[in-house]
Amino acid sequence: MSFLKPKVYTPPPPPAPEPIAEPDYKRAAALSDEAVSSERKKRKGRGSTVVGGGVMGDEAATGGSSSPTLLG
Repeated sequence: MSFLKPKVYTPPPPPAPEPIAEPDYKRAAALSDEAVSSERKKRKGRGSTVVGGGVMGDEAATGGSSSPTLLG
């Protein structure tokens, strides 16, 4: 009884993936060394250092905050 079977087109399955090649450790090491050396060349000294914001305990060390808080 063909009216009970749906007439749906099913596409063929995708092709199998290609086998994974062996990693090239010599090339990876060379690229890593190159990246490290280029990053070090970009450094210009103390002025290029990223300085973070204030430390959480910094307010207590200076004698409190300048604006009042909810707790007083």
